[in-house]
Amino acid sequence: MQRSLYIMRHAQAEEIHGGLHDKDRELTGKGQQEALIIGTQLSKQGFTPEYIYTSVANRTKHTAALVSDVLKVTSEHVIEEEELYNSSIRSYLSFINKIDASIRSVLLVGHNPTVSYLAEYLSNAEIGSMPTGGLCLLQITVPSWKEVSKESATLLDFIYPEQFSRS
Repeated sequence: MQRSLYIMRHAQAEEIHGGLHDKDRELTGKGQQEALIIGTQLSKQGFTPEYIYTSVANRTKHTAALVSDVLKVTSEHVIEEEELYNSSIRSYLSFINKIDASIRSVLLVGHNPTVSYLAEYLSNAEIGSMPTGGLCLLQITVPSWKEVSKESATLLDFIYPEQFSRS
């Protein structure tokens, strides 16, 4: 069974200011546009994840909500995960390894630098630092989520909002 893993960095968020906690940062107007651009591009390419797992930070939740609206992923399939906030490649990998075997495609919405490192770790592709709203589409090359580890995926596409917002 072919499996797809989408790894996305949240769209542009406001800077930390005053007493604002990092988890409470919201998307900027530009960030909202970035999320909609990526959702639209995924839709045009026919990529639709069965589940979207997002960090508990407001900026990732809002990014996931905007993308899921465009892709028509039901709210029951958009799940907040504490494990994806302020975590390491190891935490993300542990999370991926626990995905139910019946699921074929997943979108993870998280934070840099971890999401960039994770995409590189899994695919052995050189991605660099994913820009806000950036997304890597990986094809899993092992039979199950439990077996996902270093170099167990192929990078099929790397998209980011600026590619599509130029005049």
